[in-house]
Amino acid sequence: MNKKTIFFVFILFWTVSGITFAQTMQELRVGGFFSGNLRPGQEIWYSIRATETGILTVETTGDTDTYLEAYDSNRNFISENDDGTEDYNAQLNIFASAGRTYLFKLKGYNGEVSGSYRIFASQRQIIELRTGTPYNGNIVSYEEYWFSVNVTQNGILVMETFGNVDTMLVAYNNKFELIGSDDDGGTDYNARFQVEAQAGATFLFLLKGYDDASGPYRIIADVKPYPTPARLNPGSSFSGYISEGEDYWFSVQITRRGRLSVGTMGETDTYLYAYTDAHELITENDDGEDLNAFITIPVEANRTYIFKLRGYDSAASGPYRIIASLE
Repeated sequence: MNKKTIFFVFILFWTVSGITFAQTMQELRVGGFFSGNLRPGQEIWYSIRATETGILTVETTGDTDTYLEAYDSNRNFISENDDGTEDYNAQLNIFASAGRTYLFKLKGYNGEVSGSYRIFASQRQIIELRTGTPYNGNIVSYEEYWFSVNVTQNGILVMETFGNVDTMLVAYNNKFELIGSDDDGGTDYNARFQVEAQAGATFLFLLKGYDDASGPYRIIADVKPYPTPARLNPGSSFSGYISEGEDYWFSVQITRRGRLSVGTMGETDTYLYAYTDAHELITENDDGEDLNAFITIPVEANRTYIFKLRGYDSAASGPYRIIASLE
């Protein structure tokens, strides 16, 4: 170990809280790897400096059941993973900023597992996609392409591809928590994904060909205003038909404090979301009774609450009746 590495380990020992003298910190460079052996109860720490803004991936290989945790340089927890890759190996993906250092703790799955392992670090570029501005590219079979979208206004963020390639989109928030995915929600075999978004939020999208699909594509992100909701008064109901992949919005104006209940009736498998009038999510429900969704929330006087109704999944459709009551 050279003097520079020794100094680096020494500094991390004093600046990273909670790491004991026995828990040595090793520098793992992007594109590099370490091989070693885990003892029962042992925790091994690695520090990685991101070379660019993008997706930083740390993963293990071997026959040992491993567990990974990720932290920022101040040891604030980011994420964790157990079996994210082949067999019992761990794999963590985080959104990393260029020049920043991230810490990863490696251990056996339940603290008792031991054995040999190899740990790798790699990084993939993220293309910043501005809303309303299309990006043209070419998909290579089995390759993955990452995009980030920063939302500047409240609304519904729509991410969509165009072309003759069978595409797939996977959506994450900026904490790399999975939101959802889509295969053929757009035109023909194109992917289309939409999510409610608040101004200032950042979303990450993974684009790839559906199997071994390849070829040119165009991708665009756009923020659409929230649709005008249908009025639903307490003590009344509304009947309609759910089409595949469609959302239906309702507003309920409250004149007094109480508990507001909104639910569906019928044989269609429904899903409900409740929001404030600023479209901040309050709660959601799938099956309150049978396949019908049902939500009860405490409400304040002279406030408006928003509800979004959809089928349970993109293939669900059928008639419905939605009812509101205030107690």
